[in-house]
Amino acid sequence: MSAGKLTSTTHLLSGLEADNLLAFLALLGLLRAIDTARPEWRARVAWHGAPPMAELILAVAVDREDMIAEVTAGVRQLGVVYDFDRKDLKYTVDEFRALAQQAQRERDRGRLVAALASDGAVRRNSKEGRVQVTPLCLLLGQGHQHFLSRLTEMAQRERKEDNADLERALFETWRYEDKDESFRWDPIEDRRYAHQFGDPSGSRNKIGTVAGANRLAAIGLSTLASAPTAAGLATLGVTGFRRERSVCWPIVSAPTSLSGYVALLAHPWLGDEQIAPEFARYGVLAVARARRYQVDRYSNFERARVQFL
Repeated sequence: MSAGKLTSTTHLLSGLEADNLLAFLALLGLLRAIDTARPEWRARVAWHGAPPMAELILAVAVDREDMIAEVTAGVRQLGVVYDFDRKDLKYTVDEFRALAQQAQRERDRGRLVAALASDGAVRRNSKEGRVQVTPLCLLLGQGHQHFLSRLTEMAQRERKEDNADLERALFETWRYEDKDESFRWDPIEDRRYAHQFGDPSGSRNKIGTVAGANRLAAIGLSTLASAPTAAGLATLGVTGFRRERSVCWPIVSAPTSLSGYVALLAHPWLGDEQIAPEFARYGVLAVARARRYQVDRYSNFERARVQFL
């Protein structure tokens, strides 16, 4: 680390696109990991330009290599609480209540469980009385894709290339060369037969993933808490009902902490295009909205529509 006379550091996060849900979840995970490993760095993120580019601002002088090492340390510390007794996010009310009660005295575990579901919101027409789950869960066992096992695998992954994966995800254009499994949060993961020259499930026509982004996003998910309402499960940053859901997030030009992003995600203006321009008073440059949709058995998120304010 070369301190010199600098009292702060700015890193351009050129790998994170403002209209990609996976990138925004990775951004939340980045801030959470730094706050966990190095709270004295007072991590902030601001967006500038068109298309918007994110800048990470730290209150200390720290180079990229040391910053990535501390992010990895934060991810590994938070990943310890990612541990479940099943592969899929399928719980009855009683089962999920027991899970929540076990987690209530562990802050990080409690945040993770609160992001997944609530024992106060039950799925419609569920014979087993299963709880509603976060709209960000797109994997329910179809095609051997298991959400909880994948979430745990990514959050707890420890490989020698972890730091390099994070650096590529944050600072380079995404090349989708990794073989790790994903969460279907990236719009490029919609691989329908009608859109492909060949079979999208064939090995020659498969795309890879961005391992570093998915690791950070697995951590970032835990910031989007869910709670029961009269209309069903409500999740931070999510608007709409049942199948017509969108994830919305602010693109903020003022340097903003993780708690600042969470406060904006909870604001009722976020999902209303008519009143969203009022967000400008908080330094919000734009609002991104990514629609969730389903084709056959699989759900995906679109590339977000960006409303500049």
